Amino acid sequence: MPESTAAGVVTAIAACITALALLVGALPLLVKAINESRKVRVTVDEVHTIVNQQRTDAANYNRALTAALNAAGVEVPVDQSLPADQVA
Repeated sequence: MPESTAAGVVTAIAACITALALLVGALPLLVKAINESRKVRVTVDEVHTIVNQQRTDAANYNRALTAALNAAGVEVPVDQSLPADQVA
């Protein structure tokens, strides 16, 4: 076998071993990153649930207060948070 061919084979084998070692070394980091992203996703979902519920509760309370004011004969100002086409 010519020397250049032998050197090429040795270099290719060394490159494969190096790539395999890097892959084995990076695999635990990849698994850790995936697990952390799952934990973050769960936390974000929990926060969204809390915020959405608080918004729903605030909207319901606002409607109850408006109804109470209307029943008492108090003029209630137009809700500034609604788009103009949704104001009754």
